[in-house]
Amino acid sequence: MIANVSRAPTPTCSQRSLNAPSGRLARSLSRRFTTSGLPEYPTGRINRVQLTSTTDTETSRRSGGGSLLARLNNPIASALIAFAAWLAFVLARWQVWAAGRIGLFVMAGHVYSGPANLPHVPSKGYDGQFYYRFALNPFNWHRTAYGITIDYNYRYTRLGYPLVAWIVSLGRHGAVPVVLVALNLVLVAVMAWLGGKFARESGRHALWGLLFAAYFGLVISVGRDTAEPLADACMLGGLLAYRHKRYVLAALLIAYGVITNEPILVVAIAIALTRLYAMYRRQARPGRPDLAWAVPGAAYVVLQAIEHIVVKGKAGGLADIKQNFAAPFWAMIPSIYEDFRRLSLTHLGMYDYNLIEVVVLLAFVVAGLLVLRATTAPVHERVAFVGFVLVEMVLASGQFWGSVFGDGRTYIDAFLLAVIMLLATPAKAPATAAADGATKAWVTVTNRLFAANRAVTTRQLGWLAAAAAVALILVARRRILFQ
Repeated sequence: MIANVSRAPTPTCSQRSLNAPSGRLARSLSRRFTTSGLPEYPTGRINRVQLTSTTDTETSRRSGGGSLLARLNNPIASALIAFAAWLAFVLARWQVWAAGRIGLFVMAGHVYSGPANLPHVPSKGYDGQFYYRFALNPFNWHRTAYGITIDYNYRYTRLGYPLVAWIVSLGRHGAVPVVLVALNLVLVAVMAWLGGKFARESGRHALWGLLFAAYFGLVISVGRDTAEPLADACMLGGLLAYRHKRYVLAALLIAYGVITNEPILVVAIAIALTRLYAMYRRQARPGRPDLAWAVPGAAYVVLQAIEHIVVKGKAGGLADIKQNFAAPFWAMIPSIYEDFRRLSLTHLGMYDYNLIEVVVLLAFVVAGLLVLRATTAPVHERVAFVGFVLVEMVLASGQFWGSVFGDGRTYIDAFLLAVIMLLATPAKAPATAAADGATKAWVTVTNRLFAANRAVTTRQLGWLAAAAAVALILVARRRILFQ
């Protein structure tokens, strides 16, 4: 799928003019990271480095004029397109499946939700009912409140999304169902805007940022009031802020992402590992960059401690691990096998949707892994990508892999980091001269598989984007018609 070629020379003037940011962003980008992909550990000095990965010269020439494509080469365009598309989905689901009752997006069920001021679905419901419960009052930590009973203690430490909803709704309970949906609409647009910034920094067109809002699992997040859009908007914003050496902002954004959805802690751990390794090699000293992992880590520990003191029963972190983790591949492989076994060749059934989602997700993840050495993304982002693949996929329990109801929403971080890896890989480079036989003999299978001179062309990225779009459309249609 991915071309194995050498890195290209420095971009031409036409490429620089296309990709050149302006204002404060340009000044920030001038201090980003080296073209080798290794992070530039802060020393207090400013180094001049290449700002973007090499792009396709022909594409740059076509986009450099006054064409529509050139005018859309702005992260704001990605945000507006994403907002319009997701608004269309929300309106369709609201009118078709929910029959005009926006409260159904909460997915309150008959097991954990009693006679609350909400319409109920004929099942045990979904995670949105717990976010709704805390959005009514994020400081009420009784086991049962407002007719809704908490199932697992880790719900108490996922307060970021309901806290924002409580603030925006001004504490008015009747406004909360609308606010939860509206927030996620805005946040998927923010994800596309941030994705456009990632794309521009990597020398790609800003519209590639739409990939960040095109993950099929977001259908569940937006359609059932869950916290992934806010958590991942914070994560993406934190990664960009860290690239630009705005360490306090990065720390605050990543920390808020952690208290919104704890898997974002993987980013803080990745930054910690790369920083500590740099200190061990005497390439860096403790300083402000360490806020980006220390503050999120402290936020997680403090919130877990408060939950353990205030709420009786098993600690939220332990409950989270027991419920959501398993031995490597223990749930993943049997679940994929089961999807194949129950595959229908006559119509799109539940397991057919599962297979489509798995194939698209694995296409992005495998492609991202193959460019780990070639990508110009900073080392901590590569480590975070591998961490998310391990935490969200390899170690995920049967609660996720065995589900036909969640449409892969919990794998979103692995998908987003894979997109970052691919965008930051050079788009085109000339082939090098053939190596002699002695050199070829020393090339290992690993070096061939994870080649450092690999490229991801616009055509290849387009095929991946097309697969993501097909999966998104299919899942969105399914959730417009059904739960």
